[in-house]
Amino acid sequence: MQQHSGFFSHHRSVQRIALGCLLMGAGALTHAEAPLNSVQLGAARAMFNVDAGNMWGPAGTTPDGIKTDVGNKTVAAFVLDRRIAGPWSVTLQGGLPPILSLYGDGVASPMGKIGSVRAWFPAVMGTYTWDATPNFALHAGAGLHYTFFTDGAPNSTYNAGFGGTSSRAKFSSNLGPIVKIGATWNMDQNWFLDLSYSRYWIKTTAKITTSTPGVGDIERRIKVRADPDVVSFTVGYRF
Repeated sequence: MQQHSGFFSHHRSVQRIALGCLLMGAGALTHAEAPLNSVQLGAARAMFNVDAGNMWGPAGTTPDGIKTDVGNKTVAAFVLDRRIAGPWSVTLQGGLPPILSLYGDGVASPMGKIGSVRAWFPAVMGTYTWDATPNFALHAGAGLHYTFFTDGAPNSTYNAGFGGTSSRAKFSSNLGPIVKIGATWNMDQNWFLDLSYSRYWIKTTAKITTSTPGVGDIERRIKVRADPDVVSFTVGYRF
């Protein structure tokens, strides 16, 4: 009888050891399979802080004090994140390139809207995430954006203001800094909501060439800093 009791005691010990190994293996597997990537889609509101210099051109062609302003814009936002080590990740941020409205400013304020341009603003950042609770996290990042512009289109108001029949515009591209802070609410292991604030530092020089009867093409330039504050709300999925 004692032999049978020893056998069953030994058997139970083996079972406990096996169960412990299985639980440890399951925990390691769960950790190994934790999602490393995430994608976010949503909306972002870009609010531009514009500091423009005076437009200049050939002597006698450009009144002093002509500036420009940029209208605020809501855009479709896209974020791709890749966890690389611990709390650190690499973040790619961008969105559907918006068409920005350009307005006269300074002595040109009465002109109102004077044209438009499409802006492309991809950015890459290093991001650090703090898991405050199992469902709530804070994150902060910094990096670089590369902003460039296409489809510059001065309108008829601009042409009339400078006595031209048509105009075309080109804008220089810019590589500059970006910072970002935000908060994430986890709905489950995969789905989450994110609210964030980003600051871009963007500068460009616009070159506008106007076809002017009796004179020909007149080229004018203006330097613009348009540093947007961007508030975004996105829905994300980890995979």
